[in-house]
Amino acid sequence: MEPESTKRVYGSMVDAAQLQLKLHMRDGRIIRSLADAITLVREHESRPGVDVRDEVLHLLERARTDQQRQAAVAAFIAWAEELNLLLPSPETAHRST
Repeated sequence: MEPESTKRVYGSMVDAAQLQLKLHMRDGRIIRSLADAITLVREHESRPGVDVRDEVLHLLERARTDQQRQAAVAAFIAWAEELNLLLPSPETAHRST
């Protein structure tokens, strides 16, 4: 699946009011909350000059409003896609078979 398609599908899984996540990672984890996302980001070491890991972590940790949480999740998804950490969504995987 193309990255833009992955972003669209996973982006649609983020409900603005409740922010219900279900992001499938290549290591087998399923990210279901901001706390799960924070844990994953903390486990990854920063790559000097090319990684926005710290910025994503700060957005996730400081998100208080629904709008801030939605922006933090979007940043997390973009970061995870850049590192090829996301699996194609199950909905997309079923369509391509």
